[in-house]
Parts: sequence; C-alpha cells; structure tokens
Amino acid sequence: TALARAAVHREADDMGKGPGKFGDLGKAASDLLTKDFGVGRNTVELKTKAPDAVTFTTNGAHKVGGAADASVQAECKPVAGITVKGKVDTAGVTSTTVESEGHLVKGLKMTLAGTTPPLDKAGLLASAACSLEYSADTFSALCSYDHLKGAAAASGVVAYAALKGGASFAFDVNKGAVKAAQLKVALGKPGYALVGSAKSDLKATPEIGCSYHHDVGGDMQVAAEVGLVPGGKTSFAAGACWALDKESTAKAKVDTSGMLGLSYKRKLSKVTTVVLAGCFDLNMDASKTKTGIALTLAP
Repeated sequence: TALARAAVHREADDMGKGPGKFGDLGKAASDLLTKDFGVGRNTVELKTKAPDAVTFTTNGAHKVGGAADASVQAECKPVAGITVKGKVDTAGVTSTTVESEGHLVKGLKMTLAGTTPPLDKAGLLASAACSLEYSADTFSALCSYDHLKGAAAASGVVAYAALKGGASFAFDVNKGAVKAAQLKVALGKPGYALVGSAKSDLKATPEIGCSYHHDVGGDMQVAAEVGLVPGGKTSFAAGACWALDKESTAKAKVDTSGMLGLSYKRKLSKVTTVVLAGCFDLNMDASKTKTGIALTLAP
C-alpha cells in the first residue's frame, strides 16, 4: 500500500533530503521493532477538528489489572508558523507548548514549554523549558534547557552523500557536568539503512549498538538491532512487517529474552484503525504473556 511503502522507504529516502534530527538516525528499524506492539494496556485515541481548525486529540488507556487514565490535547495555529498546544490529563498535569518556525531565520524552530505538577504534588510548575532547532541541507542542530530541572541537552547531525554522523550530549547544569553522551553513524542507500551507535553515562563501559533496516520488497520490510551492553552481555531483536492488503499490515519480532511479539493492524474504515498486539514467552511461561488493543478514530 502507499502508506506501507512510504514507511518502508522513509529512512533511506531521507538520506537525500537533509540530515534530520539525531533521534531520526535508526528510527526506521526502531519503529518496526517497537510501534504497534503496545501490550499490557488497551488504548483509544480520538482525533477531531473543529471548524476553526483547532484539532482535539483525546487519549484513554486502561492498564490490564490496573487503573485507567486519559488526556485531552488541543492544537491550533493562530498565525502562520506559530503552533500552540495545550494538554491536560487525569493526574491533573497541564502542559502548554508554543512553537515558532521560520520567523527569525529560515530553518530555525523555537519552542517554549511548561508543565504543572500532578494534583498531589506541590508547586506551580514542574518544568519550564525552551529549545532551538535548526536544519539545513547538510546540517542540523538541537539544543534545549529546562530551568526548573537544571537539565540541558544538545545534539547535531551532519550529512555527506549517503553518510550521516551525529552526536548527542546531556548536561546537569547545577553540577556543571556531562550526564550522558551518544554517537551515531548511518549509511543509507535506496532500500536499506545501517546505523552504528555508542552511548555512555560516562561512568561505565559504553554500550555499543547496530541496527539494520531493509526494504525486501514492495510489501515487506525487515529490521534487526544488536547491542553489546556493559558486562559483556549481548542483546538482539529482529522483526518483519508485511502489507497483507490495502488495509492491513502484520508484524512479528523476536528477541534474546525469548519473547515473541505479534501485531495486526487493520483500517476498518476511513476514520477507524485498530491494532491487535500480543507478546508471548517462547519458554511457555504463561505469566509473561501480554496482549493489547489500540483503537484510533479520526473523523
């Protein structure tokens, strides 16, 4: 299908359309192995748009054997290039985000965000953050700072032909120290992408990883991730996605913990999509079996 094929080719195609964000490196493989595998909870999402172009998104979730929670978000664009978002959830947390894109410099996006604490916590604000994001043909950078948490982060990506390289750092401003660092190198060709990474909290041996995403055919894609964690242990996950027809896709994955993940996504109508997911222990431990249903309505 057009949607499935767009997802398959996204990362390889982006290699020729600017570097993207640091978090986008390896995203195609990560999405295949994680998206549509929501288990242990059932979710419902409702998206509606008012006549004045305000978009409302309502989310509800029920954890199996636990409590339910929900949130409502409103999004509008009062003027060109300005986006305002407001969100409130059942814990009493309210968040507001204001984004400005391209107003000062082409390719520059500025964001201001604030969050209140839950109702059972004291204080007026839990976070007050700002960020700057710049993107050009061969370079992108992102920096952010949360005044109340004393946390800052910076990342950058450069691109040359089919290669991309990036670095990301997290800082504790109050202590004046680097908390974590990560490096990534990506090679993207039509149909496949390879990404190598190394990350560390600067206290232990770095964690080395590699991911692979391949468009096997028009209706199939595969991905794998391998990681070497401190202590010499190795993690591995591999999965595949099939476009069964114009309205449905299926996924399967397996990892080194012996868990098998299965999901089935079906577009029931123009406004309704449902995802059925399950996670099963290959060692036949029934206590580890989890299922989940996600329903999305976008009239």
